[in-house]
Amino acid sequence: MRRPAASARWVWVPLLLVAGSGAQAAERRRALIIDIDGVRRDTFEQAYQAGTLPNFQRILGGALWYDRAESVLPTVTMAAQSSIFTGSAPAWHGIPGNSWFDRTTGRLYDYVSAGTAPCLYAFTLFGGGECREGLLNRHLLAGTLYEAAATAGLTSAVVFHPVWRGATRAVLPSLTDGLTLLDGNGLNFEAFDRMMAQRAANFVAFEERTDILTVYFTGADEIAHGHGIAAQPPYLATVVDPLVGRLADALDARDRDWLASAMIVVTSDHGRTDAAANPEDRTLSRDLAAALGRAGFAEGQFRVAANGGMAYVYLKNGEEWEAMPAPETVDAVRREILADPLLAKLVLEIRVRQSSDSARWGDLSVFLKPSHYFGNTGAGSHHGNADILDLSVPLVVVRPGGPAGHTSLEARITQVAGTVAEYLGFPLGGAEPALPVPPT
Repeated sequence: MRRPAASARWVWVPLLLVAGSGAQAAERRRALIIDIDGVRRDTFEQAYQAGTLPNFQRILGGALWYDRAESVLPTVTMAAQSSIFTGSAPAWHGIPGNSWFDRTTGRLYDYVSAGTAPCLYAFTLFGGGECREGLLNRHLLAGTLYEAAATAGLTSAVVFHPVWRGATRAVLPSLTDGLTLLDGNGLNFEAFDRMMAQRAANFVAFEERTDILTVYFTGADEIAHGHGIAAQPPYLATVVDPLVGRLADALDARDRDWLASAMIVVTSDHGRTDAAANPEDRTLSRDLAAALGRAGFAEGQFRVAANGGMAYVYLKNGEEWEAMPAPETVDAVRREILADPLLAKLVLEIRVRQSSDSARWGDLSVFLKPSHYFGNTGAGSHHGNADILDLSVPLVVVRPGGPAGHTSLEARITQVAGTVAEYLGFPLGGAEPALPVPPT
């Protein structure tokens, strides 16, 4: 696939004057995508209705709210984020979860681990050539919204998002930025969001205008992992909303017609569920491995890739990972899993990989019952389950001159890319159709 011509680092450039009259600028359509990681629909809407998000209210006047918007399975960040910006489900774009096993290389990927996450932002120091252009970009099997826009002669800018392939400009944290964001053993995600918003505002002020601008807030997800869903509304109000205001101010200062002529999309990648004290969840991965052992698979002959409320199980077929195991072998493993009293109690469904499925899928996909998660300690909140709470996402769209209010029409995050492409007037091959619009 074609790789982006975009720079993978922020570069400070002189102010560029924009040619053309105000009337010409007003005729030019643009799109702003505000992507807030890990916020459930009711959480965002309640904060909005409470009046604690004045800057969102400023830009979402005349918006259409999709009251039945859903994410994809599994409901984890990298699978869902890839779906937003390719317009396709994980089975098509090839990112099956935050964690998956590559049968061709024999490597288990975990995008959110401390050792791999820097590779998403092209820090080659952590992973060599594989990190060049960003690990998620390299693994995507489907084209992105940005690649299609470039083919149509349009420009795009992506700020701090791990999917940027094809963007005219990728504004990413540098290695120095990463070091300044370190807080103990992890990242300070509030500082990450603040830096992201500052870079976005700088881009608006000092770069050429762009047709698509994507900004990515990740801190709401992390604060909820640690402190539960109740921590998100204050974070949205005191951190995210003021930063959205800063971006809106920068857009207004650069071009008064920008927001007036822009489609604005506010969405998230997945919902979430507050953790319940289920002590049995702590040993689920070990229990699953023990069941595979009882089914005759020794250590090294299987891999388990846990993704919150579900896990992929990969089975070695003799000396081969790529060859599908015999149906009777897979069925025997399935029976052994369900013969375990604890697993039988907690497993909702086991899906067997079919020959038509993605080669990156597990031979078995094990889905847990609602409120159960691999590694759950009972603190904070989780996602990755097939439950509606984890599937539920905000999806709010401003179409200049379009309908406003609330709609119960079914909607999916896989329709965001197609909606933006339709508004800007270019095709997006292989993507799901645009979001439905209720009759006026």
